[in-house]
Amino acid sequence: MAFLHRDGRAPDMFTLLTGARNAGAYVREADGTVKGLIYAPFVEYTAHTHRLPAAVHGDLGLDGLVALLDTGHMVMASVSKEIRRPEHKPERRGGHLVLAIGRRGGEILFRNPSGHTDAARKPSMPLDRFGAFFGGRGLSLDTRRTIRRTPDQSAGRRPVASRPTT
Repeated sequence: MAFLHRDGRAPDMFTLLTGARNAGAYVREADGTVKGLIYAPFVEYTAHTHRLPAAVHGDLGLDGLVALLDTGHMVMASVSKEIRRPEHKPERRGGHLVLAIGRRGGEILFRNPSGHTDAARKPSMPLDRFGAFFGGRGLSLDTRRTIRRTPDQSAGRRPVASRPTT
């Protein structure tokens, strides 16, 4: 969604997943499970491969999240997975990502692709209620800008969407 908002074009989900994995943003554990998104390599991947500026926010309060939204950023916010059913009390804060896309009045607007219903995928929520799920960390995406490529960035050192397997 952030790519579409920026310029109307977005890579398909397979390309994004493959690129993020190759960049080290997703790591498979010995037992086969995939560790959650690792922010720093993902930020590097979005910058170098898709020229989308991003920043890691390891300690982000609710006011900081609102400030980022108010300046036009989108924020991949770490929230409790129970945000899919906001009437439930969250068991913990964080561990699941949603894309906060803005705010309207006292509500946060966000997208949750893993939501169980359309209403859960494209919800809004009062700021204080969102705060009950918010883990205080995430990464911001600056969809207002595109990173210009310099000769260094176009030569060999940037993460790529896919690598040959043979």
